[in-house]
Amino acid sequence: MTSTTATNIPPPLEATPAPYYSYWGDPGETPGVDVPTEEATAENTNDDSPMQCGTCTDIDDEEAKKYECAVCFEFMDTPVGCGSCQTRFCRPCLERVANQGGARPKCSHCRAPFTLESIQVDEALQEEMNNCMETVLCPFRGCGKRVPINAIKLHEAQCDHIKMKCKFNDWGCEWIGKKLDLEHHDNHECEFRNEMGRLVNTIREKTLNQTETIARLQGTRVNQMVNTHTRQLLMIRGRNAGNVFDVLAMSYEATCFPGRLAAAKEMWGNMIAHDHPRALVYNVLLVLPLFVCISKCSFWMAIDLSNMAPQHIYRVGLYGMIQHFHVNIVASSAAGLAAFCMIADGGDATHWTEMHVQGTGISYPFLRDIVALGFYVCYFLFVDFMDYWPGIVLLLCTFSFTVTYSSCVASILEKVNGSEEGTLKKTRMWPSVVFALRYACLFQICWVPFEAVKGVIVLRLVKHLSLKHFKLNFTVEETECFLSVIPPSILVVFGAAVTALDHVAIGNGVVKDWSAAFYAWGTGAATLAFLNVFTHTLFLCGQGTGDAIYFEGTNLRNHSNERLQTYNLLPSQRPVYTGVVTFALALFYMIFMVAV
Repeated sequence: MTSTTATNIPPPLEATPAPYYSYWGDPGETPGVDVPTEEATAENTNDDSPMQCGTCTDIDDEEAKKYECAVCFEFMDTPVGCGSCQTRFCRPCLERVANQGGARPKCSHCRAPFTLESIQVDEALQEEMNNCMETVLCPFRGCGKRVPINAIKLHEAQCDHIKMKCKFNDWGCEWIGKKLDLEHHDNHECEFRNEMGRLVNTIREKTLNQTETIARLQGTRVNQMVNTHTRQLLMIRGRNAGNVFDVLAMSYEATCFPGRLAAAKEMWGNMIAHDHPRALVYNVLLVLPLFVCISKCSFWMAIDLSNMAPQHIYRVGLYGMIQHFHVNIVASSAAGLAAFCMIADGGDATHWTEMHVQGTGISYPFLRDIVALGFYVCYFLFVDFMDYWPGIVLLLCTFSFTVTYSSCVASILEKVNGSEEGTLKKTRMWPSVVFALRYACLFQICWVPFEAVKGVIVLRLVKHLSLKHFKLNFTVEETECFLSVIPPSILVVFGAAVTALDHVAIGNGVVKDWSAAFYAWGTGAATLAFLNVFTHTLFLCGQGTGDAIYFEGTNLRNHSNERLQTYNLLPSQRPVYTGVVTFALALFYMIFMVAV
């Protein structure tokens, strides 16, 4: 049993009126030739009678002309005017003049500008024409009937002497004749009356079906595009610069497909279009490694607790449990305090809110320093949690990943948005995170805490002296937090106090001699200077990597070479290998931190 497909049948072809000049002959002839009244009879129906237009027996020419349109010179059906002169037109004629006249159409008689809204119906002339019973001769040659003026339009539409074109005129039939001869032509003369006509109808049916199929496919495509754009819009609105997963997805797009990101950056408009969401992205990238470290500590504490027998917990007691998990507890508490301060600040993602101390006139971002110290405690205790040497290695890896990857993504986004460079250092998490990383590394590398303190004092004093006299700077000043506001006099006092403690330690035999004490001053300062240079180097490496990734990606998008054209991908869809390696290393670090 075969299935049949419904075929749309087009409407049948119909004959249409011929151009008006064919009513009286050649295009050069002029209508309106007067004919003697005795010849204008109903019996005078042969084709040799001249065309009659606008003449009548009971109405003179001057009176009849006021019922004629000034454009087509036919009797008007609905007389209208432009509003500026007394000339009257058919409504279709005047509307056609208005539509074809451009921005400022002009009346064809008085040349005054008018609009479709200014067209006015002449009610008085309309009523006069409706009540006029005087007759005029039908304009079609061979008719000869006299019709009242108010019925001339109806008669012209029904007259059998109107010239018609064959219904197959558009397909090649050139016949033009009277309406009363049309049936004879269709049945006996037209060359399209048999097979040719059926072929034309078949072509029309297939054309109609193809047109409807194309329209249906175009409608389906439009619906698919609308649905796609709707999903993209919902996706854009749903993206949040404070969401870790959205930030990771955006960083993946920036590092691996910078050309695609630059070509469709509107897709990430909620995250990178303005300074605040972009700074929030940087803040998430800076804090994310710390979140991984704290999550790791909390996870292993939970594992240890689940493996302990209840009897052992009861025997050890609360103090013993705190002593056993003191690293995890202190690190989690410090992270919680830092998170509370970040939420309590409530300021913009680009800066910390300065708090005013009443009665002193001092304004200072105290919450920034509390967050920095909280992060420092977390990173410092993370080394104790992992044992010393593995902890030092992981801390340096975290240091490298945090600064390099954040500056790499920041550099790419700066190029994509055309913003100024160095925006990463203007975020509020940059000073707190980098302060915590540098000083956690310093106090862990230096075995004795006083050695690290000596390094801080020496480098801060050298900074003040060198900046004043030699314009040199050995510190990462934007990340020094509260240390940057300590005056040199206070640093000298601290130095003297540490020297006095060295004297006591030498006397007690804790320190061998003064050479060992001064050696500690030098090693502490050298370690801190190395960490500062290390920070600068990591930041520059991240920026350089981001610039290389961006320019490679945009070159792929604009100038793809022959080797890359062998892949079945658009230039903007091809990954940047440097960016893929960078993101893979970042992902490997995250997995390694969780798994080890």
